[in-house]
Amino acid sequence: MERRKLGNTGIELSTIAMGCWPMGGEYWGAPDDPLSIRTVHRALELGITTFDTAPAYGRGHSEEVLGEALAGRREDVELSTKTVAAPDQIRTSLDDSLARLKTDYVDVYFVHWPNRSAPLAETMSTMEALRQEGRIRAVGVSNFTVEMMETAAKYTTIDAVQPPYNLIWRFIEDDVLPYSVAHGISVFTYSSLAQGLLTGTYRLDTMLPGDDFRPRTVLWRTEMYSKCLYTAERLRRIATELGVTPAQLALRWLISQPGVTTALVGARTPEEMAEDVEIFDWPLPDDAMAAVQDVSDEIYLSLPYYFDMWGNWQTWNKRGPQRET
Repeated sequence: MERRKLGNTGIELSTIAMGCWPMGGEYWGAPDDPLSIRTVHRALELGITTFDTAPAYGRGHSEEVLGEALAGRREDVELSTKTVAAPDQIRTSLDDSLARLKTDYVDVYFVHWPNRSAPLAETMSTMEALRQEGRIRAVGVSNFTVEMMETAAKYTTIDAVQPPYNLIWRFIEDDVLPYSVAHGISVFTYSSLAQGLLTGTYRLDTMLPGDDFRPRTVLWRTEMYSKCLYTAERLRRIATELGVTPAQLALRWLISQPGVTTALVGARTPEEMAEDVEIFDWPLPDDAMAAVQDVSDEIYLSLPYYFDMWGNWQTWNKRGPQRET
């Protein structure tokens, strides 16, 4: 497993990280804690040392399961979790996360979403104080614009940013990614496989269980879903010629993008975890990479600008930079 540096902190991360939202038991279907623990253990066997979670994932359940799975292995891993609390509640939020994770510090602490009702000055000053106290080793932000990052950087050093990024959803290339590269900020990509769409396992008639949240997001809407499936099919054809899976090819493309430090993957089984890490030991000729880029460009350049894929900021009126089509 390749390792990359986290900003200027001296911390190293595994290039593939385990995203632990699915084990929370909300939005992605019912939880299976024993299976989740086996998946974490398989990740460790495969060389994954970086694990990302949040109290919002199953109301703390993801953190609890991860803490149990990593018992006795804390010094072998890098843990990141998040806060969505108001500035005066950040410390309590961290206390609760640490208790669930069975640790006294986290390696990266992310502000999960910008809070429109709270000033960034107080939020980021509190984050910096937690770093100085040794309770967190690095400060991160998630779903921030460049303007927000510039404001936050007045009060702390931002070490990491966590945006959605995959070969369909590439909006960070306009601003967040180049800004991060220029300022030595590590990029943790989430939705690295477009919420599973790039695995090539879904069809137009695929029925998801009622407790699966994905149909409520942008990529699964009727006008987008068929485009995504077409993209996944084109990717599958290239992957088949290379003797790999679409997921492996999509992740190989992703970690090859300048500025990407680690790709979060939300594997739910040991088998999925094993597939997701097998992305290094096979050749990817230039013509095949160019073909993947063509597949990506076709769908990405056809999309209107979206600030986020969840609709959390539906009233956001920013227009993305004009892209050539």
